[in-house]
Amino acid sequence: MSQAGYKEYRYYPLIAILLTVVFHGSLIIYSFPNTYDAYVHTFFADCYARSWFEPWEYRWYTGFSTTGYPPLSHQLGALLSHVLGLKAAMMTIFVGALCVFVTGAYRFARIWVSEPEACFAALFAVATPSVVETIHVFGQIPTMFGIGFLLNATTETYYWIRNKKLVHLIRALAFFATTAAAHHVTTIFGLVFFVAPTVLTALSDRFATSGIISISKQYLLGMIKEIWEYRFRISIFLFLFIAILITVIFPYWYLSKTDPISQVPIPHGSRDNFLTSKGSALAFFIVPWGVILPLFPYIVSKIIRGRNLYIGASFLLLALLGTGGTTPIPKMLLGDNAFNILTFDRFTFWASMLSIPFVGQFFFQLFRGEYKRIMEQKWGTAVTAVLRFLLVAYLLAQTVMIVNLSNFRPLQPAAIDMEPLVSFLEVDEHSNWRYLTLGFGDQMAWLSAQTEAKSIDGNYHSGRRVNELTSQAVERLENAKFQGFEGLGSLQQFLTIPEKYQLKFIFSNDKFYDPLLFYSGWHR
Repeated sequence: MSQAGYKEYRYYPLIAILLTVVFHGSLIIYSFPNTYDAYVHTFFADCYARSWFEPWEYRWYTGFSTTGYPPLSHQLGALLSHVLGLKAAMMTIFVGALCVFVTGAYRFARIWVSEPEACFAALFAVATPSVVETIHVFGQIPTMFGIGFLLNATTETYYWIRNKKLVHLIRALAFFATTAAAHHVTTIFGLVFFVAPTVLTALSDRFATSGIISISKQYLLGMIKEIWEYRFRISIFLFLFIAILITVIFPYWYLSKTDPISQVPIPHGSRDNFLTSKGSALAFFIVPWGVILPLFPYIVSKIIRGRNLYIGASFLLLALLGTGGTTPIPKMLLGDNAFNILTFDRFTFWASMLSIPFVGQFFFQLFRGEYKRIMEQKWGTAVTAVLRFLLVAYLLAQTVMIVNLSNFRPLQPAAIDMEPLVSFLEVDEHSNWRYLTLGFGDQMAWLSAQTEAKSIDGNYHSGRRVNELTSQAVERLENAKFQGFEGLGSLQQFLTIPEKYQLKFIFSNDKFYDPLLFYSGWHR
């Protein structure tokens, strides 16, 4: 395509960022209170806002260390909260994370597809189903920050291998450090599933101009030669990468070594068999894949050949791991311990990230390229226009459906007025008692963020150290009634202790406050 042809698309990435700010920025106000984790991250931001250098938080459990969770998004939220307030600050951070992601998706796509196709990929990134779900259903701010910086870091690594310019190495390491501060798990798995295949592709591209792009003896010898030639460069990169990773996550590593997590595994729907669990299949497979699912044959056809072979292997492995307990393969690959700790929706999320360049390529071919020409010749301009319209309408309808998922199936209880509860906790030394909420959903974290009163419960499962909690497969006492006998049994432990230590009851429905167990009548 001529240079003049490229100019037609040069504003697409800017349009994608503008759409991100307008579309997600407006919807986040509506969806934020209904997500699973947004209030949890708001609570962590409040921890830093109250005491920036205090790593120990007393308000949940009997105290826990905040160093166990990546701090970047929480600390940024804490800084902005002094100007905007906690909620508005976290919403702003969310939109900022999405802008970083869209930029990273565009730059990452340019490695694998042409410039116009990467521009379409940037537009698709705004409405990628797994991204919409991560934002408006799961409320995972650190995940979005992590993937955004990882995509930028991977891109800079590719250009450093290809061009040997020091500036690309410096940028790559800076982005990797930021990724580690945003989300530890994304950094560690990103090295395997994003960086490694991209580096191999960069090495392959150095001699691909000779036409050697298929797996053959000549190709393998060429790759070995390139790896040997770059052995010092790759070693330096790995050394600096590991040094930065250790430096950034040292508090987390030290905590995990000195106070390791020892608790009964908590069930998670992403580990279910999707063939027998329809709810889990919908939430962790059908919804995050969305419009990408019918495009699977196209994506696979593009990634299992030529220079895309390495990223193709990574994509297919991630997609397989994302099936959780549907097959025995993920458990065989990761082992029982990792299988029972990890949540497998993250693998589907990462696989969808690797698919974005090729989905963008498909949409470009459909709207501007070869597919458009073929369809118009076969069916005519009008039919082709209708088919393209239906595909875009399906993508938009899917996005709207995901954002409104809580209207079809309530994910959280109705909004609870926190003001009288906060006022009650702050007067007459009520905060000297430990309180417990029942039926608040993740709003219990929002209540905690507004008071200094302490709860025996909490919403950060890795921070639990109370034996009565870690010995039961109950994520929190707050929703123990949904875990059957085991859940109610764990709750009963705290209601049968000596009277002077007992939790007292508050019912938020009838405004009766007698310290100190809050209860709302939310029922699934």
